[in-house]
Amino acid sequence: MSAQVYLLTGYLGSGKTTLLTKMLTHLRAQEENVVVVMNEMGEEDIDGEQLQGFGFPVKKLLDGCICCSIQGEMTESLKEVITSLRPDKILIETTGVADPIDVVDGLTHPELYEKIDLRGIITVVDASRFLELGSRFQSTGALVKTVRNQVKYADLLLLNKLDLTSADIADKVKGKLAELNPIAPIHLTVQSEMDLHTLLSVTRLAEQRTAEREPVHSAPVQKTIGRMSAVDRLKQSLGLKTKSLYNSIETFSYPFAGPVDADKFEDFLYSLPKNVYRAKGYVQFHGRDELISFQHTDNQVHLFPFENFGPKMVAVFIGEGMDQGKIIADLEACYR
Repeated sequence: MSAQVYLLTGYLGSGKTTLLTKMLTHLRAQEENVVVVMNEMGEEDIDGEQLQGFGFPVKKLLDGCICCSIQGEMTESLKEVITSLRPDKILIETTGVADPIDVVDGLTHPELYEKIDLRGIITVVDASRFLELGSRFQSTGALVKTVRNQVKYADLLLLNKLDLTSADIADKVKGKLAELNPIAPIHLTVQSEMDLHTLLSVTRLAEQRTAEREPVHSAPVQKTIGRMSAVDRLKQSLGLKTKSLYNSIETFSYPFAGPVDADKFEDFLYSLPKNVYRAKGYVQFHGRDELISFQHTDNQVHLFPFENFGPKMVAVFIGEGMDQGKIIADLEACYR
């Protein structure tokens, strides 16, 4: 029996991990045999720490994107997971800059094809930022294409963070989603909250898209989509840079040397430049015993206590053209 695979996509900070935790809560009550595969761009795993308490195995793929630089690692990891753990379901959370086309390409590896059943691509969209992303990234065509592909190839869409935007903007975003993907159902959500039975009953729409494009006169043939060009593959094998989006997205991590001032650190997060797309991690404040989990996306900052002392105190930054020296200097000013 093949493992059911659910692919969670969406741009950085849209609410994918929040949705994943809700799915795991539901599946734990159903006593399902579940494995989670989480992909982080940097060398440090932040979101994965929040999933340890559910009792499900978590496979972490770090320091690269499963749709390109570590696609082979994803394939090998899934083969190992299926062979050793025999899960009923596999939940894959991609990085915020992963193109679902390329991830699906990795999932159609010959050694996996008969062992997995891709139930659906579920894309979480941040209603408060979606329209802004298109204008901000006009100079980075590959990133615009990726954000659009996350919507275009979804089988189910969550229009999330409606509490952080106006009804007028939400309607415009919904219209844009319907324009990019007229057949995927759109669910309006706050904090990625929706009916989990509906979510887990998602069905693939790829076959419907294919049928609408061209009639099938013979037995269907599996086609690989989203392949890297032969020239880019050659460049990559020689260690040369290609024109891929993932060469422009950078990450770096900073290990804290000790507690920081709470007010200064919050001000630091709010003052991060626009080219820092995401900051997240675990920190300790002066005079507080517990760790604090923090998330930053544009001008949205979330801080909440994290009782588990397992994670180390570290900050991870994701962006383009970041001035690491200045960011670290500003961060280290929070110690005083």
